[in-house]
Amino acid sequence: PNIMRHHIPDSCHHIPPHSLGQKVLLGLIFVSTFVCIPANGRHDVDGNVIKGLAAEELAVTNSGKLGDQQPSIKYWAHELKNTLKPYPFPTSRKYNTGAGPIEGKVNIHLVPHTHDDTGWQVTVDQYFANEVYFIIDTVVQNLAQDKNRKFIYVETGFFARWWEQASDEKRAQVTAQVKNKQLEFINGAWCMHDEASPLWTAMVDQTTRGHQFILKNFGSEAAPRGTWQIDPFGHSNTEAWLLGERAGFESIFWGRMDWQDRTMRYDKQQSTDGFEWIWRGSQSLGASADIFAGNLFGSGNGGYSTWINFDANGDQVIDDPARHDWNVDQWVDKFVQNALAQDNHTQSEHQMWACGTDFQYQNADHWYRNLDKLIHYVNLNGTVNAFYSTPSIYTDWKKKWNGSYEVRMDDIFPLADNAHNYWSGFFTSRPALKRQVRFATNLLMAARQLEIITNTTATEVGMLTTKRSPPVGTSWTDSLEGTVGVATHHDGMSGTERQDVTNDYEQRISESSFEVEAGLALAFSKLLGLPKESIEHCNCNVAGNCLNMSVCAATTGKASFTVAAWNPTGHAASEVVRVPVSGGEWVVTDRSGKPVPSQVMLLDDRTKSLPLLYLNKHGMTRKAIAAAQKDMSNKADHVLIFEMQLPPVGIAALTAKVVSPEEPYKAAVAMGIEQRCTGTGCSTTVESDMYALTFDESSGMLSSILNKKSGATTSLSIAWGWYNSSTGGCTQYGTDVPKSLQLPGCSGQKSGAYIFRANSSTVFYPGPAAKPTISVVKGPLVTEVYQHFSDWATHVIRLYEGKGYVEVEWTAGPIPVDTPWMEPVAWFGNNKSEPMPNHWGKELIVKYTSGLKSNGTWYTDSNGKEMVRRQYNKRGPTYPQPYKISEPVAGNYYPVNALMSLDDGMHELTVLTDVSQAGASLADGELEFMVHRRIQDDDSRGVEEPLNETMCGCNDIGAAPGRMGMHGHEGDGGCECEGLTVRGRHWLIFDTVPEVHKQRRLLSESINFPALLAFSQDRVLSSVPLGSMLSAALPSNVKLVTLTSNYAAHNDGKILLRLSHLYQVGEHPILAQPVSVDLKQVFGAAGLKIIFATETTLSGNRDIDEWEHSKHTWKGHPANVQAATQLHDAAKIGFEKRVPFAFPRLTLRPMEVRTFLATFQ
Repeated sequence: PNIMRHHIPDSCHHIPPHSLGQKVLLGLIFVSTFVCIPANGRHDVDGNVIKGLAAEELAVTNSGKLGDQQPSIKYWAHELKNTLKPYPFPTSRKYNTGAGPIEGKVNIHLVPHTHDDTGWQVTVDQYFANEVYFIIDTVVQNLAQDKNRKFIYVETGFFARWWEQASDEKRAQVTAQVKNKQLEFINGAWCMHDEASPLWTAMVDQTTRGHQFILKNFGSEAAPRGTWQIDPFGHSNTEAWLLGERAGFESIFWGRMDWQDRTMRYDKQQSTDGFEWIWRGSQSLGASADIFAGNLFGSGNGGYSTWINFDANGDQVIDDPARHDWNVDQWVDKFVQNALAQDNHTQSEHQMWACGTDFQYQNADHWYRNLDKLIHYVNLNGTVNAFYSTPSIYTDWKKKWNGSYEVRMDDIFPLADNAHNYWSGFFTSRPALKRQVRFATNLLMAARQLEIITNTTATEVGMLTTKRSPPVGTSWTDSLEGTVGVATHHDGMSGTERQDVTNDYEQRISESSFEVEAGLALAFSKLLGLPKESIEHCNCNVAGNCLNMSVCAATTGKASFTVAAWNPTGHAASEVVRVPVSGGEWVVTDRSGKPVPSQVMLLDDRTKSLPLLYLNKHGMTRKAIAAAQKDMSNKADHVLIFEMQLPPVGIAALTAKVVSPEEPYKAAVAMGIEQRCTGTGCSTTVESDMYALTFDESSGMLSSILNKKSGATTSLSIAWGWYNSSTGGCTQYGTDVPKSLQLPGCSGQKSGAYIFRANSSTVFYPGPAAKPTISVVKGPLVTEVYQHFSDWATHVIRLYEGKGYVEVEWTAGPIPVDTPWMEPVAWFGNNKSEPMPNHWGKELIVKYTSGLKSNGTWYTDSNGKEMVRRQYNKRGPTYPQPYKISEPVAGNYYPVNALMSLDDGMHELTVLTDVSQAGASLADGELEFMVHRRIQDDDSRGVEEPLNETMCGCNDIGAAPGRMGMHGHEGDGGCECEGLTVRGRHWLIFDTVPEVHKQRRLLSESINFPALLAFSQDRVLSSVPLGSMLSAALPSNVKLVTLTSNYAAHNDGKILLRLSHLYQVGEHPILAQPVSVDLKQVFGAAGLKIIFATETTLSGNRDIDEWEHSKHTWKGHPANVQAATQLHDAAKIGFEKRVPFAFPRLTLRPMEVRTFLATFQ
């Protein structure tokens, strides 16, 4: 539909952050400067409430205060001063805080908590030093004063920092408080992770790390019983069933939900009642993975605060009878009124108040002194019953209710906090950090395996990360595990933090990767029989070594080199390797000297330009710039391509060397041949043995795809475009939206780091209108089609022989700030001779348009696990019916972590991605991905910076936080650098629906968990035994998720082993069935021989049988007919009964993940 263009303001000169440094493409290293100042969720770096913070965001942390409602009684201070005070001061000067639940009364569970971001406005270390240390320290002191007081803590990454600094006396004090349940770890993960950006493997890793820290220091009885995802900006089904119930959690609570959904439930419409329900997140596991869930009530609008707040110097309960401002009766009246109001929207007689919010309890005395008084006096009143509690206690009492809760299967994406305010921009924000976390997760996975298989210890590696993550285990992978974990934070890889905080996350990952690469060098040297000093890496952790932009010192300018590849998956793999080289005459041989098919291609100009983008030209002369660019230029001129056959969980090695024309190897060398299509209306068809693609020269566009194996064909185009970021204005509804579903069209909401709002539904061409160019390079292994839409929007389409996908390698950026090719819309002083620059935000997309009639339906993955059905302009059956989507573009965007698909019932188009992105289908047959964003304004959600990244990791560093754009353009504040440029891959699969469903999960493993490469100038002898470390491959539908010894020291030497079913129920007639694995048959080889294993919960902290025995069966019902149908259809095909584990035999249900502590020989 067409949408009216929003008003563009007179100036859009917003050039953000104030960090400085050099950063390497997509995951890299740099130096940053920081300012140590306090900041939190609603306050700026000066401690003031953030100016211009959106009302919707303030509501999330709003608390009630004294006098915010009409009295229900006469107050002593107002009318009764000549009478006795109604609540006597305790003669013992002690308050009765020992109350507990009383049946038949309204019971208020007071849950003291703090929400501590592991990075946002300032870095994780700055938050800890300035705020979090004092929170934990003063809470511990206050808990010691009264055994009835309680506190919950979430972010173990922060707690571990405090624990490292705590004295033995404090540690003993905390240990006792944990044992007697005063201090309870809730969630307990390393951080409160985002739910839209990470793959499930990263979410599991960081949760496991936090839980293992708790297990190590406090024992299994301290294992968290529930999760507390109060601040993430939407919630995934995978969080509910996998990171929830399968992690041993009974409940999940959060603070943000869709505003229409919340309003419906508050008003008890459409058979709903309150903010709590049973979440059945898995279609495959059904009711066996149910979890009690809900949005915190706040003060009626959700959020993670409550009716009261005693932090710092605000309201106080004054109960000294000698004081003129005695106000106990006012507080009791307020408390009772609020409790009764919440009771009207709460099922059962139990309600929870989240007492705290962002970074509160820095002086815990304020909270506890007042809560003690309230509990004492409210219970003297007797109308309601108040006491200290935790979410675990609250959930225990919810179990006792005889009523039935609504059962929901729908997720909470995309979240909207008001009309026009869709939190779908962060699905793509800061794509380089998102990709770095993805690839570091794979590096961690492979390193853990190699550590065990080669028995390489941290002592042998001898390279402890200097600024390490607080340790949990003993491995040389421990610090990387922690730094990747903290980056999964919901203001981390989500892309919603300030630039210098992004820099900090990236720097931490790169620094800890050096220790891992040192360990890998030693491990590879043991396997290959080579000196460890000879092993080199090109993993994008240091400048000059990044295969993603074809820069690798280990292969460039060399006459020969060895490539070793470690396959971390449990299946044999055939992996294409592309390495930059100097010169075009190369041969690749195996260890016996036999040639391996290979191909050499010229390095394209776009790729050669990438290293030059890192230069900050501020203050440099032309001569200095030229010299710097010469030094930074890529010394490679060709790319060498070959395929490696890799055994499951195993290693292979090949050698590449330069050949001269007279050598016998010459016949094995293949050079890519460039072919161009010219002339009006001519067409170009390129093909492999799997696919044929036809291009239309007259338009410069791809026109069709043919699957040569099945004969399936459809029209298909690939286009680039951008949406103009809204700076506020009015949305015009299309004719497809009935007036009854239209909300008010105008809003001041801007597009920003969190929120995506297009100023129209028009997709603009990326630059001056032009026909995309087509350049074809054909070869025996791969045929490549280079398409240039503009200098900042290009892609290469690759057809590999024998591969069941079409690769689209896209390169996005530098997105220009100005838009000079479009007519100006504003002028200086209304002088038409002085137009203002079009400094517009740009949301850059790649769109795939097929001929499939998908009927407004498509599917996105949930953190790489189950696929979720999406429908244009609609939500699932447990949302308000009908749901009113006020932004037809942003309101239809969802997170895509691994794949997005659509079909017409017979044929399917699936697109796999190697980084999380926003995705949508806005018309039949279309799949579009937002691959990059560059925005010139802030969306008023607290970060106080436009999302305006550059290749140097700096922006306009002369501007203070919250005042980005005060200078006119890049360079005014010391940063004159190109906009961030990112590169990634999409793999397209087109075939019949069953065949695509068979291939897409296996290919998703290949693109997201590729082989780990190492290089050496030495040759691996043929006598060195290489191959698989398994005695048998895993079944093709089973994934080896984790194999780590990092926690062995506190688990009696046992290794953590984790396996998963790759398919979801109904996805494939054979592969989506339960599958059995004999662990002894798979892990039976010397060096990795399993002796015994016991099964645990997801994070390895509780015996699984103990957990299953303690689980509660919830009573539930559907809210409406549509929801009943959804639940019924899922129940018909789901596998709700877990098959008990009896070593060595394991049966995995579809999608199921199972974790073991195993003894290996």
